[in-house]
Amino acid sequence: MVKKVLMCMIKMIDILESRQNLPAAGEVLYSSIKEAIQKNDKLSIDMEGVTSLPSILLNVSIGRIIDEDGVNTLKQYVSFVNITQQQAMRLRDYLNRYEQA
Repeated sequence: MVKKVLMCMIKMIDILESRQNLPAAGEVLYSSIKEAIQKNDKLSIDMEGVTSLPSILLNVSIGRIIDEDGVNTLKQYVSFVNITQQQAMRLRDYLNRYEQA
């Protein structure tokens, strides 16, 4: 039996504002992405209101997913909405540098 793929959305600003520090926020983001992958759900991350994407946040979340599941899995399950051109460039640069490391 094939499981139907669902789409979930989380607001990055809510994750950032509800945590004491960036590593803790990164852990929440990691858990959300990991859960979506395990459930075969798509996860859409709403970037509205987010002003920056520090490396510590990305390393704890996106980088860890890449280490465990690969960049193709990340791209398959995660998308971004309300993302600025600067944020998109930052993520693209991060992914490119991470893949080369």
